[in-house]
Amino acid sequence: MAFYDVADLFLCASQHEGFCVPIVEAFHEGVPVLAYAATAVPATMAGGGVLYETRDPMEVASLMHAVVDDASLRERILSSQDAALGSLRRQDFAGTLLRFVDRVLGLPRRPAPEVAFDFWHQFRDADRLKALRQYRPAAFEALPYPPDVRRAGRAMKDLE
Repeated sequence: MAFYDVADLFLCASQHEGFCVPIVEAFHEGVPVLAYAATAVPATMAGGGVLYETRDPMEVASLMHAVVDDASLRERILSSQDAALGSLRRQDFAGTLLRFVDRVLGLPRRPAPEVAFDFWHQFRDADRLKALRQYRPAAFEALPYPPDVRRAGRAMKDLE
């Protein structure tokens, strides 16, 4: 919370967010939020803060400067965030989750999947290989790879 106390703004530049809790925390702490409009971020912001769609760092820096430099803009952003917080508080997250669980529990049970006859042997071998990789990495690297894995390894090295 100390970081929010000293922050001039909160920048979320992530392209891969679900429900981004730090955005809501920044709203709650009265820190203006600038966030990249990707995945679930617009829904999380619920109309508060500032969404941007550019990946150009100069444009993002310009937005940041405008928020920090313009007190009236900052106040409008904080007001929008307060309204968004109110909207989020009115949502019934627990009820939504319980309805989903009830719906899943109401579905007919699927038959158990078939297990290969050598499943437990494969499971044991995977544990042994994991230990070998951890404690004897050179030995693990010396193991022969199937041709498709060898090709994939070469392709990855080519990309590097």
